[in-house]
Amino acid sequence: MEIILTLKEDITVPVELDALLPEKIDNMDVEEIKNIKIPQGRTTVKVGELFDVEIRESDTPKMTIKNSSIKLKRVGEGMTTGEIVIEGDVGMHVGAEMKGGRIVVNGNADNWAGRGMKGGELVIKGNAGNYVGSAYRGGYWGMSGGTIVIEGNAGHEIGEYMTGGKIHIKGNVGYFAGIHAKGGLIVIDGDVPGRLGAEMIKGAIVVNGKVSEILPSFKYKGIVENPVIKIKKKDEGTKIEGVYHMFAGDYVNNKPKGQLYISVDRNPHLG
Repeated sequence: MEIILTLKEDITVPVELDALLPEKIDNMDVEEIKNIKIPQGRTTVKVGELFDVEIRESDTPKMTIKNSSIKLKRVGEGMTTGEIVIEGDVGMHVGAEMKGGRIVVNGNADNWAGRGMKGGELVIKGNAGNYVGSAYRGGYWGMSGGTIVIEGNAGHEIGEYMTGGKIHIKGNVGYFAGIHAKGGLIVIDGDVPGRLGAEMIKGAIVVNGKVSEILPSFKYKGIVENPVIKIKKKDEGTKIEGVYHMFAGDYVNNKPKGQLYISVDRNPHLG
């Protein structure tokens, strides 16, 4: 079953949609869905007050949000199966704590996309804010599994406290990508201004764009070609095509195993 939610008009007060997961509402009829109560600011409203609701046939549980808004928060939080398609921008925490299924955002996403993600796939066709795949404030465990793909740019501190999974940013990122990382793989096709991999313990970061500087607490290991990066011991590894400067660190930690792979072509100043 596919549930189609069309936002009737733009909203100014944020709405939290974590209760509307495909697996939770798959067997409901239109009226039941319209009567679900969802938080909006300090109060609650019924889904039918904000959305037109339509049901179509589908082989798998699916939810489509049309006329989406940056004020729609926690879409797909805790999702385990099925698919969510968001037509437009979406608010904070899209795909947070996600365990399975697939979310596609045909627009931009606000902060904390894929926060604490454990599995599944999150694809953002536009730009994303800060803390992609990271931990929440005060937390120590970020993304541990699954895949996040950002086709545009992303903000600061992507992959903070990341322990597993993969993040692929096709554009540029901000400062402190992979900060405190304990595992996983981050691939950045664009540019990085600095502070890459600060205090990382494990995991790998690949940058195909330009990096302005490398922290002095990383050690240069030489040039490698077409490296195969293993996230876990039993993992067959991910082959990365290209020639890279390799760095190990961050040596502010004791016996770190973090790896940085920085494009030689885009970063001759690092050799």
